[in-house]
Amino acid sequence: MAEGIPAAEFVRFADVSVVFGRGAASVQALQAISLSFAKGDFVCIVGPSGCGKTTLMQTLAGFLRPSTGAVSVDGQPIAGPGPDRGVVFQQPALFPWRTVEANAGFGPEMRGIDPAQRRARVETWLARVGLTEFRHRYPYELSGGMQQRLAIVRALVNEPVLLLMDEPFGALDALTREKMQEELHAVWRTSGMTVLFITHSVEEAVYLGTEVVVMSPRPGRIIERIAAPFARKEGDRDIRAIKSSPAFVAMRERILGLIWGMAEG
Repeated sequence: MAEGIPAAEFVRFADVSVVFGRGAASVQALQAISLSFAKGDFVCIVGPSGCGKTTLMQTLAGFLRPSTGAVSVDGQPIAGPGPDRGVVFQQPALFPWRTVEANAGFGPEMRGIDPAQRRARVETWLARVGLTEFRHRYPYELSGGMQQRLAIVRALVNEPVLLLMDEPFGALDALTREKMQEELHAVWRTSGMTVLFITHSVEEAVYLGTEVVVMSPRPGRIIERIAAPFARKEGDRDIRAIKSSPAFVAMRERILGLIWGMAEG
């Protein structure tokens, strides 16, 4: 960590605003977003459609430069995309002409990582998500959940310090989605990785996140930050038991109430 940077500011958005277009045709997507969180946190962002969740993530990924303000990781300003930040989208965006193994190793290959080291990383992560036996298959031969697991592996083999996920489970059926939530949690809990997770599902955010950030309708602003205890719950990790517990239901309903209240307003 850069000297003098507090642990709580491993990731920092400092007064970030984003405006698309100019003059009368301009649209303000984000307004004065200030947010920081610590290394190892799992931060989930929720809010009404069009509130700027993805735009905020894109400034951290380096895909989009803020109109005003600054974004930094570990004290270093974000100037563009980099292997220190892995990105997973709603659609896996895999290369159909490359096998599972070749898709997984694409990032290290492009960076010139030693082939033996690259193979070792790929083997490790394919085994961790249960795709080893499919290493010679092509994406079209995989289920939707398996394709998304491969997309996550492709981000993780670069050994990023930060994983950015934009609605990664949104297109999956309910059972596959819960399975993927459990698998992602297992990776996060064992790796200590920092995660920024965008979702429309409040239930998903409360289950996965160490913190849930609620955003307003456009222009996106932070309405509330809510610490969630369930991600770091020790012992019994039964997903259905956690999601049906009174404490979980109460937090979910509180956040839904905030979002519905904004919609009605």
